[in-house]
Parts: sequence; C-alpha cells; structure tokens
Amino acid sequence: MAISGENVKPSLREILADSHVSAVAIAVLLFRSLDYAFWALWDLLSRAAGFLFKAVAILDIPYFSRTITTADSFTLFITFSYLFNSLVCLAAAGLLSRWVYGVGPLLSLSKYGTRLARRDHV
Repeated sequence: MAISGENVKPSLREILADSHVSAVAIAVLLFRSLDYAFWALWDLLSRAAGFLFKAVAILDIPYFSRTITTADSFTLFITFSYLFNSLVCLAAAGLLSRWVYGVGPLLSLSKYGTRLARRDHV
C-alpha cells in the first residue's frame, strides 16, 4: 500500500506509452508485414506476368505443365512462409498496439503522430 507522498513506480505499459519505443516497434512491425506480403506475392505475380507476355508474343496460349513440380512446390512453400510471417508481424503489431494504447495499430500511430507534432522538443 502506497503512503501519500511516496513515489510509485509506473507500469511497463505506462513507460512504453510515454516513450517512442512502442510507436517505433509498431511501425516497424507494420512495415515488415507489408514487406513480407510483397515478397509473398512477387514470385506469383512475376510468373503470371511472364505467362501474359509469352501469350502476347506468340499470340496463343503458351504451354504449361498441369502437374506440380518440385520447383512449384518449393515456390508455394516460400510463398506460404512469407504470408505466415506477414500475418505474425501484423498480429504482433496489433497486440502491442492494443496492449499499450488500447486501439488498433494504424489508429495508434496516427494518434501518436499528432501527439508528437504538438510536443515541444527543446
């Protein structure tokens, strides 16, 4: 029980809310989630673009194998691992944001940005 006039240590949540650490961590997790999602879709989109360019070049439907090869299964494994990493980073940003600020990650960053703009940095 705290006696009046005695200093009470703030909780970790209050310390993180007052510092820049939580906002930076949320921003990094969100950017990393976008990066993982981009890399997950990059190989699939490049293969689709190659297929379309080939179709336009030969004015016909190019040949493709209907069976899944070892390279295809490896590509799918890489794609799903990137998507899983993207979801994990997004969930971590959401959990950290809800724990520290009580709102979602995008709203917490927008509120933090306006708070940072009003603060005097002397």
